Amino acid sequence: MTIRTKIALQFSLIVATILFIFSLSIYYLSENYRQKEFYNSLRDRAITTSQLLIKEKEIDKKLLKIIDQNTLSSLYGVQVLVFNDSNQVAYSNYEADTIYYSPELLNRIRSNEYLETVFADKQVVGTMYSDTLSKNYVILAQADDLYGKQKLSNIKNTMVIGFVSAVLLTVFFGFIFAGQSLKPISDINKEISEINIQSITRKLKTGNNRDEIAVLAINFNKMLDRLEQSVEQQKSFVSNASHELRTPLAALKSEIQVALEKDRNESEYQTVLNTLLDDTHRLIKLSNGLLTLAKYESNDIGVKFKPTRIDSVLFNVQDELLQQHLDYNIVIDFEEIPDDDNWLQVNGSEQLLHTLFLNLIENACKYSPNKHADVKLYFNKANCLVRISDKGIGIPDADLKQIFEPFYRSQNATSYKGYGIGLSICKRIIEMHNGTIKISSIVGEGSKFLISMPHC
Repeated sequence: MTIRTKIALQFSLIVATILFIFSLSIYYLSENYRQKEFYNSLRDRAITTSQLLIKEKEIDKKLLKIIDQNTLSSLYGVQVLVFNDSNQVAYSNYEADTIYYSPELLNRIRSNEYLETVFADKQVVGTMYSDTLSKNYVILAQADDLYGKQKLSNIKNTMVIGFVSAVLLTVFFGFIFAGQSLKPISDINKEISEINIQSITRKLKTGNNRDEIAVLAINFNKMLDRLEQSVEQQKSFVSNASHELRTPLAALKSEIQVALEKDRNESEYQTVLNTLLDDTHRLIKLSNGLLTLAKYESNDIGVKFKPTRIDSVLFNVQDELLQQHLDYNIVIDFEEIPDDDNWLQVNGSEQLLHTLFLNLIENACKYSPNKHADVKLYFNKANCLVRISDKGIGIPDADLKQIFEPFYRSQNATSYKGYGIGLSICKRIIEMHNGTIKISSIVGEGSKFLISMPHC
């Protein structure tokens, strides 16, 4: 079932329910009003008859019966009985045995002084009347409200026809209005179906930029912008990865070709093999870096986060780098000693944090003439902060915005070994830990990286 059909049917159901309740209420109120009005008319007729019979001595019973039977009013066929103190019929305008009554009913009327009831589709009114001699009479009047019931039947038929007509019109116009309301969405669907990887730069029309459909189009355009950026990054990644892989592979091919040009002695072959081994190590390192970057970009890392002490990770990184590079000088210090050890903990992966600080500290030493990196650890109520400083070559201002893009390297860093992958991995790891990283750098003076991560 389409949304258009659902909206039209739901709207019709709501309208039909409201109309049904409204019609039912009108019918119920009309029926109550009819009964009340007819009871009042019966009571008035009963009292009038009793007054003519008891007070007006000139009017005998036969004349009164003729008047009652030939009175033209809405009380067609009203039957009136008057009972004395002994419950004997003192007057009736019809044959008494054709009118419903019983001693029990008369006693109830005497007890309550007024009674309304129903018998065989007829409404019955009983009331008390006293003459000047304090004689009490029971007046019983009953009739079938044919005129009122006919009017009520007409009202019911009118409401049924009106209800059915209104529901049918609601369904018809509901489909029309639902189609008009959903037309912008249909237009958006049509535009979306025409967008592919070649036309990803195309944007949806946003209409008046104010209603919900315009907001949907705007958000979809923002998503397209993100997809376009991702596609461009993917293209750039593939291009750069191909370039970086091609360089060592070309070197391997060239060295093998040179070695095969003529016969060589064992020492020369040993030299060629050592060169090939170095290039192979370089190729493996680059491949591992590409796999790591792809894994972090897709969140396919398979690690669980847990409370991890930042200082322990930093000291492990320091030990590893100093063992690998004897000329490195790494100093780790606290701004102040924390009162609570939990302030040094973040919810994270020790493996990922190790990779993060290993890359940053190794870069600080690698790009510094003195091979020195200064690491400061401090904290506040919300975050644990690490500042890594060096006095190296620095990063030009024009490169700061792109420094975290895969394979991007500053112009003044091309003479150093590297592939431009490390900082991309670092940024992704920080994002996975809900942290931030800021850079300040001056060319020729050094750089400072400030990493902030929330406490556990």
